[in-house]
Formats: sequence, C-alpha cells, structure tokens
Amino acid sequence: MRHTVPILNLESESPEKFGEDSVHSRPKDACLVKIYPPVVTGSLIALDQDEILFGRDISCDYELSDDFASRRHAVIRWVDRNCMIVDQNSMNGTYVNDQRVGEQVLKSGDQIRIGHHIFKFLASDHVEAMYHEAVFEMMTVDALTKTYNRRYFEDAFIREINRSFRHGRQLGLLLLDIDYFKQINDTHGHLIGDELLAGVCKRVNSRVRNDEIFARVGGEEFALVIVECTLDNLRRLGEELCELVGGKPFPSSKGDINVTISIGVAHALGSAPITMNGMLEQADKNLYEAKRLGRNRCCS
Repeated sequence: MRHTVPILNLESESPEKFGEDSVHSRPKDACLVKIYPPVVTGSLIALDQDEILFGRDISCDYELSDDFASRRHAVIRWVDRNCMIVDQNSMNGTYVNDQRVGEQVLKSGDQIRIGHHIFKFLASDHVEAMYHEAVFEMMTVDALTKTYNRRYFEDAFIREINRSFRHGRQLGLLLLDIDYFKQINDTHGHLIGDELLAGVCKRVNSRVRNDEIFARVGGEEFALVIVECTLDNLRRLGEELCELVGGKPFPSSKGDINVTISIGVAHALGSAPITMNGMLEQADKNLYEAKRLGRNRCCS
C-alpha cells in the first residue's frame, strides 16, 4: 500500500509541523485514524493538504489495497474551515456513519467507510487524547459491527465467570449465528453481507443492557453474556432476539433482504465452578441443535 499523504506521529512530531500554510483556515491536527483493518503503526493520517484522493489507483494520494474500492473512490478536501468528503462516482459507494453519501461535511468523530476500509475523522484541540481513545476502541471493538471483539469478550467473560462463582449468582450465554450467511454472501456479495452483519448487530444491540457483553466471536457468530439471569429468562430473550432479527427484512443497497438467526443457550447457577470453554461448548451444542431443527430458533 502506497501513501503519499503524511502519517502523523504524535510522539515525535510537533502539532505545528502540519498544516502551517493554512493554520488559520482549518483545525489544527485534523486527521483520519484507520480503525479497520486494524494496524499497529501508521494508523494516523494527517489531513494537511487541500485535497486528498483515496482509491486503488497508484496515482491516488492514499492508495487502498482493496478490491471493493474504486480506482478513484473519494476525495477529502478543505473548503474554508470545513472538511468535506466527496464520492467520485464509486461503484460501491462512500459511507459516513453507515449512510451512503455523495458529499458531506465531516464532523469530529464521524466514521468513514471506503470499501472494506474504515476511518475515523478527528478535528479538535484534543486530537491526541481522541487518538488514544480511538486506538483503544480499535483494539477492543469490531469496527464493522460495533460490537466487542473476541479478545475483549474472552477477558470480560472470564471475569464474569469468576464473579458468578465467587458471589453465587447465575450467568447466561447466548451464541448467535446468522443463518445461511455464506449463501447471502455468494448471492449478494460481501459488501451486502457486511451491511447485513452491521444491521443485525444494530437490532440486537437495541436490546443489550450496559452490564451485558455483546461480541463478535467469529465471522457471522456472536456471543451475548448476561449476568444474574435465570434459564427461563435466557430462553425468552433468545426467542425475542430471533423475532427481532427475523421479523422484518433488512434494507440494503440492493433492496430488502430477509435474515434470520439461530441461538444456542448456556446457563450456570453459580453454585459450582465453571469454565469459559465449558459454557461455550454447551451453547455451541444447543446452537447446533437449533440449526438441525430448521434454524430461526433458540435452543437450550
């Protein structure tokens, strides 16, 4: 991947180095943070040029190794103090906060998607703090679905298992899998598959409480950890989530698409030692049974 725009280094470069020619016409240190695919270095892209072209072509200022990006996909340009993103008639579109746009003024914190690449726009007097916050998010949150990633899930789930046994409280786990997801990708393409993954998670997240852990643990597989919940309540929640996801089609750039999920339940009373693998195996066994019985259901 070739980048001709400068990569901002917060530790070694002074803020005044960037944007000196137009310091009075644009916010100091405005930048993009690349949050997906995740990278350890070079994730901060300085927006100190009047215009930056993103795309697959070698002539672009920021070249993307991404088959779902167009050769000349989108431009980010400064108009007075406003930073704008302008789609260049790309095939798969440019998205800001999951909405397809032609052109749009960016606000600090906006999330931009070009092909499979996701960036966060930062423009304020606190870019360094926001950058470190974005990096923490990048390490713990799946950028596409905005759920926790598997690494965070495993750490948090083990903590909840230990608390469950220590305090003798019940603990529940739901394993959710999108039905026929490979067929969806084969029929409609991976970008539509990504839209549906995000859409399913948005619906499920509307039912997730602050003390619960919702995470992506596989390609189309998700886990929901629920504390102090009876087995009956877990079953009821699983059935409600199946109805919530499958009750109406999902809008996509290729029209409405019906999606369903299958769910496997695991439950612990907190009266005996349990392990993460033990609960995952129990939930996975019940998920397999839900698939065997015809999908779009919850089994415990």
